[in-house]
Amino acid sequence: METAEKTYNIDEKDLARLGAVVFEAYGVPREDAEILSLSLAEADIRGIKSHGMVRVPIYIDQFVNGKFSKETKLTVKKETPVSLVLDGNNGPGAVVSARAVMMTRKKAEQSGFAFAAVHGSNHFGTAGYWSEMLAGDDMIGFASTNSIPIVAAPAGTGRGIGSNPFSYTIPANKYASVCLDVSVGVMAQGKIYEYARLGKPLPENAWLGPDGQVTRDPKQWDPMDYVMIPFGMHKGFGLGVVMEMLTSGLAGAEFHRQYQGLNAKMTENSHCFWAMRIDAFTDVKKYRDQVDAYIEYLHSLPVTNPGDKVYYPGEIEAVLKAKYLREGVPVAAKVVEDMLGLAAGASADVSFIKSKYHI
Repeated sequence: METAEKTYNIDEKDLARLGAVVFEAYGVPREDAEILSLSLAEADIRGIKSHGMVRVPIYIDQFVNGKFSKETKLTVKKETPVSLVLDGNNGPGAVVSARAVMMTRKKAEQSGFAFAAVHGSNHFGTAGYWSEMLAGDDMIGFASTNSIPIVAAPAGTGRGIGSNPFSYTIPANKYASVCLDVSVGVMAQGKIYEYARLGKPLPENAWLGPDGQVTRDPKQWDPMDYVMIPFGMHKGFGLGVVMEMLTSGLAGAEFHRQYQGLNAKMTENSHCFWAMRIDAFTDVKKYRDQVDAYIEYLHSLPVTNPGDKVYYPGEIEAVLKAKYLREGVPVAAKVVEDMLGLAAGASADVSFIKSKYHI
């Protein structure tokens, strides 16, 4: 039986400010703290709670224990007019990625196309956040990352490869951008915590336990011990292998071969980003008009239940963002309380949240 969950509806700017105050209190420079926190708030406002503020305590633990560098120093290891190889020097993945994305897009503006491979980074949040930033309204953007092994091989019983998410963003005119953002597992690991908190059974054929058996119980094992099943079996597994080659392979980093867990030192997470100008191929407005027309075609496709419709990739997230910008982002009380506790532990002033939202 599902259990009700208390939430606070918090303005996105206030939510991002709260996270930034907490990160800065633990030694992250203000600009970097704001970049990192905004990336988490953007996940929450799109309904991707597994990658939102729920991760603040995990990140703080990494900073406190020296597993993330508090200061992000990006080093250019190799460069051409259309390519970059960057070393994040163990900085937080969102800060490393924000800077890599800016550099990649700038090169694409100059050359029509640019590709960056990054190593020495960490968890970078939602891939769609970066592909949208790369795309803007005049390019097509792509982002991917490798991750610690957590996905089983088809018919496998243990961890084989990372969930290795990837995202494409393609801008439209009338509609929000088409944004495909998927990992190669059936369900994100962070959602196990959410399902356990809500008392919901896991989806069918999404997870194995450490015993190699399929399970739907989110409380049967420690969340870190579950093993993802790849979507489409060999299809998801194959895409995950390719993403490893595009990220760590091109960045000159080690492939992830051994599971270490989110609390281990993860200094070899690798990402890749690319962007290409639409006007290098065709007129931008004409192309975006065609994207609009195709979206309308998708909306017209027949569905089983009257009143339903086909959603294009990224549409549900865009609808949620528009709603939450008006009404505030629903954040679980436990998530807010965890952040307030961290703030109190570092003597950070978060009275603006407590007074405005009566916490």
